[in-house]
Amino acid sequence: MFKGVYILLFIVLISLKFLNQNNKKEEDVIKKKMKNRYEKAKKINEIKESLFNQHPITQQIITLIEDSDLHSEVGATLSDIEVKNIEREIDLELPLSYKIFLKYFGDGGTWIYTQPIDSIKDNFQRKNLRSNLGERIEIVGEKEIETNSLLFLMTEDANGGAWCWLTSEANEEGEWPLAYYSIRDDKLHYKTENFTEWLKTLVLTKSEVIVELDLDFRLGLG
Repeated sequence: MFKGVYILLFIVLISLKFLNQNNKKEEDVIKKKMKNRYEKAKKINEIKESLFNQHPITQQIITLIEDSDLHSEVGATLSDIEVKNIEREIDLELPLSYKIFLKYFGDGGTWIYTQPIDSIKDNFQRKNLRSNLGERIEIVGEKEIETNSLLFLMTEDANGGAWCWLTSEANEEGEWPLAYYSIRDDKLHYKTENFTEWLKTLVLTKSEVIVELDLDFRLGLG
């Protein structure tokens, strides 16, 4: 009889321990979700209260923050001083849209939805694909430009190419257009007006920008 009681007591104790462990796991999950929601709300509030709350890129960044669970290895946000130091190092003034992105979203990421964006703090802008190219490169349907004016947004995407800024074609607001460098023909394709428009395509489609633009399969991306 006593043996049966001990066995029953043992089972009860094990069950209670199991329940406590499950409850703790559930509490940890809830705490993590609450922390994530708080961090999202904090970042969104920061940009809404900033001087850039009316900039066209702001809504895209807010959506990126709201979708943070869909991104991987997003870099830390950069301060104004960090950005200034980078600009001095590369001897270029970055477009305002991109600086807002760095300050309120983050310094790139391994996957933003399905699109890589390299860290500006890394050496991608100096160790880029230009070393494999000649002195000039063609923008398909337009003209040729000097290769040393390219600043790559990423080292390489899943298709083997990369988006890059055309720094020699800044508009009155200091915004650079972007174009897609294809290793298939060593040319630039699908020029976009600026970083805001490029990011808008990414946010709306949540897919690689070049795949969304290459609707006529010019680059054979499938």
